[in-house]
Amino acid sequence: MVDARKQIKELLEEIEINGMKVSMNFPKEIDSVPLITFFEINNSNTDTKFRDSISYQIDVWADTFETVIDMAMEASKKLENLGMKRDYVSPDSDSIDASGLYRKTLRYSRHVDIRTNRLID
Repeated sequence: MVDARKQIKELLEEIEINGMKVSMNFPKEIDSVPLITFFEINNSNTDTKFRDSISYQIDVWADTFETVIDMAMEASKKLENLGMKRDYVSPDSDSIDASGLYRKTLRYSRHVDIRTNRLID
């Protein structure tokens, strides 16, 4: 089993947005924004003996639409530079959360060669 959570957290923490925090898991409540949360969606075997499948969800939260878009773009760059492939981005029409905060959801996945821990297709 491959676990990329520590590496993803470190990459997201490199994003330079004033006061931004990064947290694993979906929040039960949000004390302050800007905030990036992330969690593992899938970590499973495949039909190929040496290949696992991993998926992660990143949620970016802010008090303005512009900030949430900037954060989503920066988070996307970090995950794509890691080698992950973006599978989903929530539509702009869903960007206002019930809490009144702006939120974008991004999902990434990739196969991993468990012999080398390299991302593969």
